[in-house]
Amino acid sequence: MTSMVVARKAFRDVRMATIAVAAVGLAIAFVDILIYPSYKESLENANFGAILEGFLGEAGSFASPEGFLTAEFFSWIPVLLITVAIIGGTAATAGEEGAGTLDLLLSQPVNRRRFVLEKAAGLALSLVVAALACYPGFVLGKAFIPEMTLGYWRILEAVVNMLPVTLLFLALSMWAGATLPGRGSASMLVTGVVVVAYFLNALGAAVDFLETPRKLSPFYWSDGSHVLIHGFDWWRALGLLLVAALFLALAVVNFEHRDISSGRREWSLRGLLRVGRGGGGAEEMAPAGGTGA
Repeated sequence: MTSMVVARKAFRDVRMATIAVAAVGLAIAFVDILIYPSYKESLENANFGAILEGFLGEAGSFASPEGFLTAEFFSWIPVLLITVAIIGGTAATAGEEGAGTLDLLLSQPVNRRRFVLEKAAGLALSLVVAALACYPGFVLGKAFIPEMTLGYWRILEAVVNMLPVTLLFLALSMWAGATLPGRGSASMLVTGVVVVAYFLNALGAAVDFLETPRKLSPFYWSDGSHVLIHGFDWWRALGLLLVAALFLALAVVNFEHRDISSGRREWSLRGLLRVGRGGGGAEEMAPAGGTGA
């Protein structure tokens, strides 16, 4: 198998989602800059309540450039990137297995560890492309709107800051796909984690008893307003990337010990627990005619 062909396939598999998110992000960035002056005065005295202000992070005010861009861009565009991560991450192993193509891919001269790592590399590259494609929208908008006083570099830092949390959920998706019986269960698990983590962080800013638990959310450590105000935080980014590396390592280990089936995998709770421990589970989960690779 030629060098990095698995990575290239992973990149191609999500190319349409990548293009769509990149186009949406670029357009929204441009529009947000353009509409900021018309909203600035009306937002200065507006009271949106503590719950909605939780989406502002450290910015505190919708009227400030930091608060406006946090609320209108950096609070939800990362969720679109994470959606691509879930699509690609769960398809990397579980999706190929469900489609019956995993045996064919693994019959090539590439071991399971390299297979997972190349899939991760190709998907990570697609997410980097989608995130950075948003930046020209800010650049174009600032060329027309001098009221947007945030510097080009500070905005770029905030754009790059979307990547660590996205890569974390990519790694989580790949672990779920390599561990759980099928792509559907993997997608549901990761989507549930994203929803809980997102709202835990947002509500934690407004609800006192959630102030400490919200620090368990990856979104707390990837707060765009923090970067727009203070600059890129290398320690926060490193912490998220270390967690991502841990989940990717677990994905490799679990996939190396997984029995591969051909087509849709039937499963039971006992079989799921055995796979989670890295053991086989073919007798519980593999359909008739399944193969072990």
